[in-house]
Formats: sequence, structure tokens, C-alpha cells
Amino acid sequence: MIGKAYWAIFKYYDNSAHRMTFKKRPVLIIGQADGSDYVVLPISRVTRRENIDQRYDFEIRVRDYPMLSLKATSYIRTHKQSVANIGELAERIVDFKKEYPDAYVEVIALVEEFQKKLIDDAL
Repeated sequence: MIGKAYWAIFKYYDNSAHRMTFKKRPVLIIGQADGSDYVVLPISRVTRRENIDQRYDFEIRVRDYPMLSLKATSYIRTHKQSVANIGELAERIVDFKKEYPDAYVEVIALVEEFQKKLIDDAL
């Protein structure tokens, strides 16, 4: 599972409906938290440019990563890890680690850099 991109079901608060709801979004699995939970990075469009983190958002252009089947330039958000249960992983998109090994190594390096900064700042 590690290194693969999946469609995952995420819960979020819908401001217009004033309730919790669900949406399907692509994620990259970077680790296993326990027997049924995985550490994932969201893959997002980030429609407001000011919300793009220039250091930690890894840009994914459609033409450079066609096997992800994205409709627009998106970002692997290496500083926004979350945990997804195996039941929330809907379908595999691509083995990102195998198909895009150089990009995968860059993404993991950014995760490592962010985690080090997070720990350093906490101490």
C-alpha cells in the first residue's frame, strides 16, 4: 500500500449545508499507522494561490503525471498528513512510487524536512 495513490473518502464540514458530509479525494499513502490505518497525504487542487505552501506543496501537473488521472494541476500536500482507515480507501489510482520514483523520493524528502522542522519547533 505504501507509495500508492488511492481515492479516499473524507469527512468534512459543508458550510453551505451546515452539516458534516463526505467527499472522495486522491491521497498518497506514505506509511502504515497500525493494522488498518494508513498515513496519507492529500492531493488537492488548491484553488486559491495564496494557500499554496511554496516549500511543502509538491506540484503535480496533469501532463507530467498522467497516470494520476487528475483534471487540473494539483499539489501533494506534504505538510498536511492525516490517517485513513483501510475502509476509507475506495480504489487504487496508481503505484506512484513505482511509476514516478523520482517524484516519490522528492515528496518523502519534503515530508521528512517538514517533520524535522515540526519537532525542532516543538522543542
